[in-house]
Parts: sequence; structure tokens; C-alpha cells
Amino acid sequence: MMRPTFIIVLLLCFCILCTNYGCQNTAGKKQVKAPLSHADTLIKGNFNAAPQLKFDSTAITDFLKAHPNLNGFAAEYAKFYRINKYHYVWYDSKGLTESAGNLINHVSIQQNDGILKEIPYKEALLKMTESSQSGKDKTPSITTELMLTGQYFNYAKNVWGGAEADKATDMGWYLPRKKLSYTDLLAHNLKSDAGSIEQVAVIPQYMMLKKALNHYQQVEKSGPDILLPSKSPLNILSPGDTSALFVQLKNRLRQLGDSTVNFSNVYDTLLINAVMHFKDRHGLKPDGKITSAFLKQINVPLHQRINQIIVNLERMRWIPADDHGSEFLLVNIPEFKLHYYINNSPEWACSVVVGKSMTKTVIFSGHLQYIVFSPYWYIPPSIIQKEVKPGITRNPNYLANHHMEWNGGNVRQLPGKENSLGLVKFIFPNSNNIYLHDTPSKSLFNEDVRAFSHGCIRVEKPEELAERLLKQNPRWTPQKIRAAMNRGVEQTVVLKQKIPVYIGYFTAFVDHNGALNFRDDIYQRDEPLLKMLMKP
Repeated sequence: MMRPTFIIVLLLCFCILCTNYGCQNTAGKKQVKAPLSHADTLIKGNFNAAPQLKFDSTAITDFLKAHPNLNGFAAEYAKFYRINKYHYVWYDSKGLTESAGNLINHVSIQQNDGILKEIPYKEALLKMTESSQSGKDKTPSITTELMLTGQYFNYAKNVWGGAEADKATDMGWYLPRKKLSYTDLLAHNLKSDAGSIEQVAVIPQYMMLKKALNHYQQVEKSGPDILLPSKSPLNILSPGDTSALFVQLKNRLRQLGDSTVNFSNVYDTLLINAVMHFKDRHGLKPDGKITSAFLKQINVPLHQRINQIIVNLERMRWIPADDHGSEFLLVNIPEFKLHYYINNSPEWACSVVVGKSMTKTVIFSGHLQYIVFSPYWYIPPSIIQKEVKPGITRNPNYLANHHMEWNGGNVRQLPGKENSLGLVKFIFPNSNNIYLHDTPSKSLFNEDVRAFSHGCIRVEKPEELAERLLKQNPRWTPQKIRAAMNRGVEQTVVLKQKIPVYIGYFTAFVDHNGALNFRDDIYQRDEPLLKMLMKP
């Protein structure tokens, strides 16, 4: 199976299907590389191996025997200290370095990074460092030295690599994952001219979402949730109406950051604009109507939103952050959106329909290679057995009525407006048998929740997508594309350059306008990951 370069600038700077009968999907495999890098200074201070301070290599073995919760980093310990010829790195001639204190501070407030894991040997770490920092004894402690190194490795794993990255495929995540060497990272920082530890490359979306997490954490600390009555009459009120509940609604919108102005108890333009802003960043139609869906979203408690952000930060840690190419497509399943990126900037987007909960769209990647205009739909054997053959038994004209024909021992649907794939499909070969395609069921794009397919991804604006994919080919003008879509004769066009396609799953993200967005967890993937992140 192909291994495309993954990006997902996820992406987002945000700032992702088949037919009425459906595409059949199978379990996904591997793929992809990723987004742009973003370095951020983490731990400041002098940080260099002390050439005059050495220890016996056997001390590492003894330390890990006494601290088995750090034994998973045994190989990293061995490699790191071998490179540094078994010199102390957290001490100098004056005692513990400034970097040691900064590391301890960052480990102690790891919740700011959305880390829920317990700090291994936290009490022992604090006692060791308090003793070493007291000034009474400047003699290096090998136990403290190795404890600090282990804490660095553990922190780096949780914050930069992902606490549960090794279980990603078990949770249906088949996008390529970041590979980090914590030893190489720490060795690099030891040699840094800046005298600091730099954060490993992460995608820009991660940094934006982390900032949103810290804001929500502060909001939660500032006071209790301002919730609306469970049976609120707001949904029967209209612009211009007056109600004391509008004051409560105003305060909730201010708490969540959707407005900073004061409102009266009238449903006026200012309040309507705040409602529209909230609805837009929660995937609801951005109008001024106070619907039951709006009331449900606005009453989600802050702690639940914080957990939602934490889960998605973990997913973003899995994403490689190297260059991926100038052009790619990203589908965010819970957002029901397809994004077209050029030079890491979102250039275009449209709504999509994704798989139902029983026929989930797979999280994976591929390379879009060709477009098929006026396609046949080759009906999967399972649908032939369950639907077509029983239909023929009931009605001898079943095939003709559904614009179908026998094709050898199989059945296919003829090209045309009635075809379940619509007038065009976009193929990125994969073992999941998933692709992008048009659909005759246009009304489904008016729904807020668009999980209706058998796994493939239905595109709201397929003609515009085809124009963008073929823009480098002057032969394919918009007029020619439209004619090919409506000709009724299947025609395949191979792209001059393959385009990466990434299908991801993010229920919290920051869009290209800088607004924090939330979406429903349509496949129920957040809760299992959250439970794993909360385990010791």
C-alpha cells in the first residue's frame, strides 16, 4: 500500500461516500507524512554536559531496577549517556543547572499541555531536587541526575510524541504517525547554541489548540458554567422579543468567547450576531434561530469541552510535522468538510457526506490519481445479494427502473444523473475501496449532520473540485469538464501530478479565522481515547 507524505496542517488552520447503496470499506492500513514544523522554546537556561563530572555506566541499570516505571526508556538512557560519555548533564560545578529547575516546573504543570497521565515518582523527584537545590550539598546525585533524564524522556513522549501513539491503529487511526528519538532530541538540545531545550516540531494547529485549551482552563477556574434551563422557551422567541433569559444567554456567550459586548434583555442584532458566531463554530447553520441543537451545544459543560480539546491534542501529536508538498486535500470526518490546501493555506472548501456509524469512513490517506467522468457504478456483491436480486424477484423490471444492467455475472448502474455516484468520481487507490464522488442526493448537504453513506465521501461541489484538480491541464476547460460530466459516456482522466488526500478525525480544531471549533463525536471515538489518556 502506498505511503504518501502526510500533512494535515491540520491543518486546519481548518486554520474531514459512497452512494445510497454505498461503497464497502475495509480496515485501513498505513500511510502519509505531515505538516509544517513549529519550534517553541520550552526550557531555558544553560544546558551542557559537564565534562568534569562522570559516573559509572552501571548506575543506569541500578536506577532502572529501582524505578521500573521508567524502564520503558532503557534504550534511550543507554544511547543518550553513551553519546555523552557518561557525563552528568543536569549538574555543573555549582550544583543543579537552571535547566533542571525549568524542566521540573514544566513537568509539574503538564496539565497546561493537556497531559492527564500521572507524573512517575513525582514526590521522589521533588524531594531530590529540593535537597539538591537547598545549597547545602553541591555534590552531584546520580539518582537525581537519572531521575531528571527519565522525567525529560517521559515529558517529551507525552507532549511531543503522544502518550498513546502506539495504540493509534487499535483505535482505527491509519494515518502515518510521528517517529521521535527522545535521545536525539535531548542530545540536540545539549549542543544548542541557544542554551535552551527547544520543543520538537509540531504542526501549527497543535499550538493553536493548546492555546485554546489554556484559555478554557482559565475560564473554568474563573467561575461555574452559566447554563440555560433544560426546557428553555428561547426556541420559540424571535428577533425583537424580550425575555430575562436573553440576559442569561448573553452571559453564557460572553463566557464562551462569542461576544464581548453587553446586551439588553432584547433579542437584538448584537445578540443575534453572537448566536450566529457560536452556531458557525459548532457546525450549525449560522443563522439567528435558537434551535434545540443550539441549546444542546451551548449547554455542554466547560470540563467536557476541555476533555474534547485534550483528546484532539493527543491526535495532533501523532502527526508528523515535516514538509508534505504544495497541494493536498483534507477531509475532516466530524466536520463534514473537504479542504483544499495550496502552499499550506486553505484555498477552498466544500461540504461532504461521510459514512454512517455502521459503515464508518476510514481514517487513512492516499494519492488522488485520476478522475472518472460519467462513471458506471459497479455494485458490490453484497448489495447485489441483499438488494438487487430480491428486487428482481419482486419486479422483473427492477434493473431497468434503476438504470442498471448485467455486466457478466455482476451488475452495474449506467452513467447519468440517476447514477448513485453522480456525474464524476475521484480515485485515490486504496485497500478500503473509498473514494470521493458526486451524488444525485443533493438535499443531504442541507443537513447539519451528514453521515449517510456506506463509507465513501460524497462531495457537494464536484465540478469545482474537478476544475481545481485539472487547472494545470489547459485542455480541460470548465466547459469541457461540464460536458464530460453530462455526456453519459465514461471517461477517465489521469492527473499530471498525484495529489495527497488525508482523511482525518478531529472533533476540536481552530479554523483559518482563528475560531475554536467543536463537532459531535459521530463515531464515538473520543471517550475511549480519553479513558486511555487518564490511565496511570
